[in-house]
Parts: sequence; structure tokens; C-alpha cells
Amino acid sequence: MTTAPPTTISRPEVSEPNAPEFDFVAKKAKDSFGYINFTVLQWIESKHALKRIYSTHPEDYPVGGEKIMTRGAPWPTTVIKARQPYASWNIEELRSTYVDAPYLVALGIHQTVCVPIFDEAGNTVAALNFSGGEDQYDKEILKEMEKIAENEGTEAFRRYIATV
Repeated sequence: MTTAPPTTISRPEVSEPNAPEFDFVAKKAKDSFGYINFTVLQWIESKHALKRIYSTHPEDYPVGGEKIMTRGAPWPTTVIKARQPYASWNIEELRSTYVDAPYLVALGIHQTVCVPIFDEAGNTVAALNFSGGEDQYDKEILKEMEKIAENEGTEAFRRYIATV
């Protein structure tokens, strides 16, 4: 079994409010293909970290929490540098990617798909993170996720960044 790269996780005791700009994105994703948990993660380059700005499970994954990622780890290399989605299609892949995999599995999550959001210059600035049950997602659904990220996700992030 492969273990996840070292990751530092910070969790506020109380979740900050969700960025309301992403409410429509969450609803569209729920209606299109569903999820157990949906989060939006803003990339903070200076910290090599992801900051959660939206969560449908704030008690488990609070808004304001951060994950400081190992440089060269598969997730940031794929999503941030290569600008491609990163998928863990089963529990084994979850365990090899996320140090918090036991918490994900406890929520019934067997799959996660992270799809990047880009700024006007083409840089990855955030990611939509869809977490689903066993065999809930496939490569066809991934195409839908990418469309949502490109359209609604990008627009929501632009509105969000204008307010902070």
C-alpha cells in the first residue's frame, strides 16, 4: 500500500462562512452528478497550500482550513503545474493521495476528483473538489466536472476574488 505524501493540515475550530459565489456551482454539481462532499480550494502559491473557501461538510472540512502540500507531490504537480484534473477513483488511491483518507472513508467517500480553475493568464488559482461514493464517478462525468469548473467555477471564483 502506498502512503500519502506528508501534508500539514490546519483546521479552525469553527468554520468560516462559505463563499456564497459558489452556491450555484454546488447546486449545479449536485443536480448533474451528485456528491457526498463538495469543496472549493483556493491555491496559495506562497505557502504551497490549499485554503478551503467552500464546503458542504463544514463540520468535518471547515472553511478556512488549509492543507500545506509537499512540493512535487502528485496532486499539486497535476492540478497546479500541469493544469489537469486529479482523480482518486477508489479507496486505495485515496489512501495514496490524502493523509486524511480515513476521515473521507468514514463519510462514505470512495472517490475524489479535483478539477482546476484558471485565471485569465491560464494559471491554476483554485480547484473544485468533488467527493463521491463507490463507483459514483467515471471519465464521462469528469468531462461534466471540467465544464462546470471552466464555466460556473471560473465565474464564481472571479466574483469571489473581487470581494476579498
